[in-house]
Amino acid sequence: MPMLSRRTWLRLLVPLLLSLLLIGALYTGGRYLLQRNGIQQLDWSGLGLSTAGLHLERLALRQHSSAGSLDVRAEGLLLGWRQFGLSLPFWQQIEVRRLALDWHAQAPSDNAEQAQSAPLDLQRLAAPLAIVPRQLHITELSVELPCAAGRCTARGDLRLQRSEDDRLALQLDLLQGEQRLNWTASLHQQDDALNLQLGLGVDGQAQIELHSQLSQRPETLAWSGELNAPQLSQAGALQQWLAAWLLPPGTQWPAAPGAASLTASWQLQLPRDDLSLAGLLAGSGAFAAEANLPQPWPVPGIGQVQGQLALAAHSEDAQWIAQRLEADLQLRPLGADWQAQLPPALRSEALHLRVRPGNALPQLRSELAGRALPLDIALEVQGATALDLQGTLAVANAAPWALQFADTRLTGTSKHLTQGGWQASGLKTTLRLGGYLDAQRLELDLAQGAQISAAALSGDALRLQQLQASIGGGSLRARLQDGGLQDWQFKGPLNLTSKRLEQANLKPQGWRWQGQVEASSQSSMLRGKLSNDSALQLDLDASLDAQQRVRLKATLAELFLRSGNPLANTLAQWPELLELNNGRLNATAQLGLAPGSATPDLVLNVTGKGLGGIYDRSELSGLDTRLHVKLAGQRFALNIAELRLEQANPGLPIGPIQAHGSYSATLAAPDQGQVQLGQAQAALMGGRVTLTPGQWQLGGDDLRFAVQLQGLELQQLFTLYPAEGLAGSGTLDGQLPLRLGKAGIEVEQGHIAAREPGGRLQFSSEKIKALGRSNPAMQLVTQSLEDFNFTTLNSSVDYDEHGKLRLGMRLEGQNPAIENGRPIHFNINLEEDIPNLLASLQLTDRVNEIITRRVQQRMLQRNTAPKEP
Repeated sequence: MPMLSRRTWLRLLVPLLLSLLLIGALYTGGRYLLQRNGIQQLDWSGLGLSTAGLHLERLALRQHSSAGSLDVRAEGLLLGWRQFGLSLPFWQQIEVRRLALDWHAQAPSDNAEQAQSAPLDLQRLAAPLAIVPRQLHITELSVELPCAAGRCTARGDLRLQRSEDDRLALQLDLLQGEQRLNWTASLHQQDDALNLQLGLGVDGQAQIELHSQLSQRPETLAWSGELNAPQLSQAGALQQWLAAWLLPPGTQWPAAPGAASLTASWQLQLPRDDLSLAGLLAGSGAFAAEANLPQPWPVPGIGQVQGQLALAAHSEDAQWIAQRLEADLQLRPLGADWQAQLPPALRSEALHLRVRPGNALPQLRSELAGRALPLDIALEVQGATALDLQGTLAVANAAPWALQFADTRLTGTSKHLTQGGWQASGLKTTLRLGGYLDAQRLELDLAQGAQISAAALSGDALRLQQLQASIGGGSLRARLQDGGLQDWQFKGPLNLTSKRLEQANLKPQGWRWQGQVEASSQSSMLRGKLSNDSALQLDLDASLDAQQRVRLKATLAELFLRSGNPLANTLAQWPELLELNNGRLNATAQLGLAPGSATPDLVLNVTGKGLGGIYDRSELSGLDTRLHVKLAGQRFALNIAELRLEQANPGLPIGPIQAHGSYSATLAAPDQGQVQLGQAQAALMGGRVTLTPGQWQLGGDDLRFAVQLQGLELQQLFTLYPAEGLAGSGTLDGQLPLRLGKAGIEVEQGHIAAREPGGRLQFSSEKIKALGRSNPAMQLVTQSLEDFNFTTLNSSVDYDEHGKLRLGMRLEGQNPAIENGRPIHFNINLEEDIPNLLASLQLTDRVNEIITRRVQQRMLQRNTAPKEP
């Protein structure tokens, strides 16, 4: 057996002695070191020595601190002898076959006070770099950490090298499915600065590079750096890795495209004792970034974004000031939450935003003086409703935020829009805007030419065609609080036109509104003129107060009916048989609607002077009237304060006519109300016809009226009655019990009589004489009536629903030429068709063509109607 040389023995003994010394030191000081560093458990096995170094087959360690607990499990640990030293870290060459780290964070205590941040010291921060081994290689690395899904594990391999000048170089490859995320880092201290270079790649393809330098100043930290991602072609792999750590189970981000680029640079001066976001914002310096998304990128909650974005800012006195903002972005809000909150017709398919540097506004507000960033903006929205916004903005380049816009044009079109029970089609909007917006207020001014139009607008009971609203000159003022609307006010002119308005109570035609509107969050007011194609004009005042009470006042400008009747051409319920073509008419109406009520209160006053025209087959002239209509609750009342008609001519002239009365009923049964008559009388044939005052209830039995006849002159009757050779004189009085029912007007057992001393009848015609010659029994009658002086004339009067008048007359008197004037008594029964009689009277007179046509039509209907048995 050969003898070992002294050199060989020394090489074997020195490591052995050092190992024994180290083991002894660990044994004697281990308890203290473990307790000081919070190590609760330390186990190892498989300790061995070789010429390569110290071997440990297994190492298990558990450390606990206020931040949490860490479990370390290592296998195949080799501490190499090369570059071994007597100071930390002792071994400079370390290899680990398998290393597993398991970190459990400690939940913070509710009562625990957060420790004040100590000023950052780069020397202390860089001190651990000196005890990092020269070379570390972990073949299989496994790190288990908290994540959104609960616990997540990262697996890969790690290489670490420290050069002679203490420059650290790290290479970490993490497995992500079938791909590898390649992390590289270089860190070194240079004087009072830490320099970091970080790189990220996927399967060997570089994606992101970061260059950062942190320098220490007496009071601040100087941080500068650059971020470059010129060819972000593996965004999908990076997204999958982030999603695995950040998204809870069952949540998935939209797939990222395969290309993007991003650059950023910064030079910042930061406080040493506050490295939070607030401290970052409180620092000074400059920042710039540019992004290019050539393909649509999904942004959660927003949609897919594509285009370019560039911005730059600098900070002065803890105030960040924007220097540059440029954008050319396209957005497709697919699945965006904010889209679902809009009506379907307002949901967009795509948005295109362009922002460029602009010229300074000529009239800049004082709130933006010295801190305005001028921009030209263009926004295009595509979808069911298309919008185009173009204008010039002045945006505050520092807090507090604010913006002023001028010469801004908004145009929009929509084929169909449904909202709140209204349907609109062919919508077009053209607005010219100017205004101001900040966190406390909104000011919006509409320039001349601002208008909104629709081809058609319809609701449950209203339809308008070719509607146009002009709102140029209006202004909106609003107060904002916490991002919400506190109160608002709109004031300005409002002009509305519709080529055709259709409503059940109105005849279709064009309408126009011109006036002023004042609206706010508390109340609203509308004042102006309403007119239509029929020359109807109304002055309208409408208001809505803070208690939500509606008030409306309408005044009908005085109508001169000689030039036309706009009411008849406007109201669908205007009586078809009534035509007014003379006189003056005006009206006022007041309407009120209480909150929560469906029935308004209404007061309507109508005044007519000298009205004339036609009703059915009667000609009217000289009508003066005052009508008062009141609607309150569920009842309405009509009061005729005055009605005076100079003449009505249904075939014989009647008038003047005077009347006043009232009618009241419920809205549920408007035809079953109560009639109250105070006065109703008419002049007829030199006398007077009077209706006895009283009250009547409609909707039940037939109505009965007592009609008094006073002073009717026979001479006027015979003048009107178309009988050949009939004349006479005398005055008649009488009573007619009139009954009005569903069948029509009836008179039963009426009575008329001549006043004393009687009168005279003269009836002489060739037809009557021929009748007397052919019938001896009638000869005395015909001869007596040729000149008959009567002392008694009375008659029963009956009138049926078919218009048949039956008179049972008794005449007592004498003819001086017959038998020396001996007394003669006659009983005569007469029957007359009054409608035909009146028709014949009208046709033989010079009457209006309309009346002639209606009379002829009426006679034709009567003659062709089936006869009752």
